[in-house]
Amino acid sequence: MRAAFAPLQPLRAEANRTARHLEIVRHVARTLDSDNSGAQVKRCLRRYLNRLQREAPRRGRGAHTGHFVDHLIKVADSYWPGLFHTYDHPEIPRTSNGIEGFFGSVKRSVRSTTGRASTAGGKMESCAEFAVRAQALAQTTPAATLKGLLENVSDAAFAAGKKALLRIRAPARERRSIQRDLGTFLDRVLDAWSPPAMPP
Repeated sequence: MRAAFAPLQPLRAEANRTARHLEIVRHVARTLDSDNSGAQVKRCLRRYLNRLQREAPRRGRGAHTGHFVDHLIKVADSYWPGLFHTYDHPEIPRTSNGIEGFFGSVKRSVRSTTGRASTAGGKMESCAEFAVRAQALAQTTPAATLKGLLENVSDAAFAAGKKALLRIRAPARERRSIQRDLGTFLDRVLDAWSPPAMPP
């Protein structure tokens, strides 16, 4: 048995180091998987990261762990400003899988509403912000509350909102028009920029 595993002996130190790094990542995951408030989770994670940074070895064989801790803290700091909103607002998905699932439901909703097989070049291109907000509102607000909100929208407010959407959609519509008939668009640009013909 010893002879069979002898070739793996040089990897023992690396395997042990990987196991230590994995335990650090698992501890971070356990800290983030919490039902506490955003402020409490932020405080617990910062305390743990500070302790890791203080105690991380910097010389010898342990230096690899010190570099790992530095990288972990750098990544955490890059996400830090938006990392804790989900604990105070349950409607915000906690993971990237949850966010992807939400965007998938927005696309499905847009496809079923518009009858188009794809969301490319349509409403999601011209006014995605509003489609995403509407979907979030529909998913997080009871139907009776939504009905009350919609019933309180005046005709004037509805007309103003529709006008604003048309204005927002105009650039994307123009881009699609250019793509469909690039030659005509270039002729128009050439006419606009060409100097006027001098009278004979």
